Amino acid sequence: MEKKITLSLLRLSILGLFFVLPNSTLAATLGFSPSTLSRAVENTFSVSVYVSSTDQAINAVSGVVSFPPGMLEVVGISKTNSIMSFWVQEPSFSNANGTVNFEGIAFNPGFTGSRGTVLSITFRAKNSGQAPVSFSSGTVLANDGIGTNTLMSMESANFSITSGGQVEEIKTPPASMASGDAPVIISTSHPDQSKWYTDSTPEFSWKLPSGAIEVRTLIGTSPNATPSVQYSPPISSKKVTVLPDGIYYFSLQIRTSEGWGSIARYRVNIDTTPPNQFSIVFPHGRTGWEPQPVILFNTTDNGSGISVYNLKIGNGGPERVAPPAESNPYPLPPQYPGIHTVTVIAIDEAGNTRSASEDFTIKAIDAPIVTYYQDEVESGDIIKIRGTSYPDSEITVLIKDKDEVISEEYTRSNSSGDWAVVATKRLSPGAYTFTTRVTDGRGARSTETAPLNIIVNSKFIVDLIDLVLNYLSAVILVILSLALLLGGGAYVWYRSLRIVRKLKRESREAEKVLAKAFAILRKDIASHIARLKSVKRELTAEEVVFLEQFEKELGEAEEVIAKEIQDVSHS
Repeated sequence: MEKKITLSLLRLSILGLFFVLPNSTLAATLGFSPSTLSRAVENTFSVSVYVSSTDQAINAVSGVVSFPPGMLEVVGISKTNSIMSFWVQEPSFSNANGTVNFEGIAFNPGFTGSRGTVLSITFRAKNSGQAPVSFSSGTVLANDGIGTNTLMSMESANFSITSGGQVEEIKTPPASMASGDAPVIISTSHPDQSKWYTDSTPEFSWKLPSGAIEVRTLIGTSPNATPSVQYSPPISSKKVTVLPDGIYYFSLQIRTSEGWGSIARYRVNIDTTPPNQFSIVFPHGRTGWEPQPVILFNTTDNGSGISVYNLKIGNGGPERVAPPAESNPYPLPPQYPGIHTVTVIAIDEAGNTRSASEDFTIKAIDAPIVTYYQDEVESGDIIKIRGTSYPDSEITVLIKDKDEVISEEYTRSNSSGDWAVVATKRLSPGAYTFTTRVTDGRGARSTETAPLNIIVNSKFIVDLIDLVLNYLSAVILVILSLALLLGGGAYVWYRSLRIVRKLKRESREAEKVLAKAFAILRKDIASHIARLKSVKRELTAEEVVFLEQFEKELGEAEEVIAKEIQDVSHS
């Protein structure tokens, strides 16, 4: 019984080792290519740092390369043809410390394959002897969502530096990896290996080394495939026919008299298909008072993936960019009352687009009420406008010259809704209108009120008109006075003329009457005198004197009265 228990425990322990011990199939390796060679002093040579991970996709590689500073010095670092898409830390070196540092990332889906180039280091041989190069530290992280370090081994290299003359190979590299460095592949159609393109016919070019005999290429979805399509004589460029959407690797290998060189690979990402169709949803309805309605939108892309959403409202205005999201309630910017159209454009990593549009309506709140304003002012005077609206809201007054807004005035209503504006712009003489609108605390807006008129008069013209009116008043007063005097004089003259005519007529009549009266009087007196003289007695001396004197005075009286009547009639 005890023996059976012991065997059971042993089996469980062995089984547990399979779960505890690391899985060798997930091992990654850092190494150098070539790992051995011989160079003369003062000569330069390039060494590639590579990573191998054949069974597990990796997405991050970092490390520190150590070299003897007395034997070698770094003259350059190249990232050309690297499987790394992004560098967390740009590759750097220190000849004083004898180190090269690097830390890069391979974007999703990462790298899977053998001897993927991380970077290339160009050394210059300084002194003769052995120059070992190794990794003092390194990490290789799996593309598993948690960044598992899969690095299991770090290989080293050893280079023989001679004093000069012949260069000897200490070790022949594997047949699949030639003695020469991997060629540099360039693509003018797909210049960035980390980006996606809609061009499905990529073009590649490279320089042929001296003595090139043959070239073989291959393009496919495997990142570690061996090129098999041969070209002899060798070619230096290749244009691929139309490829379906996907990720491809162009592999290139060149043969010289020394054999086949290292394999170079170039990644191209092709996506010609727009994102999937989608719609815009208004969770709170398409019509309402809220000036910033919320919308929902989302789509997917089967190729490169969604990069951004561009959002715009109407035909004008700036576009607003929203990040991609699984579910993205997005509040629109505040809108004026009316019917609007929102358009969302989904853009994938290759630049393909898919759009969706929907209409929505913003209701207007009540417009402000204008209770006072000056419909006529003089040039230079301030313009005062008062009214009522919603409490604690922004009031906008638009002063217009015809249809052009020449001034915008702002104020806020108080807690009772009252507001007042004093226009800051001095208006030149002319006819103007103004309208008002309100924006409440939510950002909801009203339509503009009906235009109200303001006349601005020139102060000079007003003063001139007052002067003219005052002057005309004085002239009119003088004219009226003269007219009154002339009229009165004419009336007096007319009345006097009538009086004179009447006096003349009456004087003539008086003269006639007087002459007739004196004639009768003389006749009567002569009759009396004749009777007196006919009596028997003689008149006394006194009676004679009296009669003579009376006749004389009567004649004088007649002459005086006749003269006065003639003076009146001739005056």
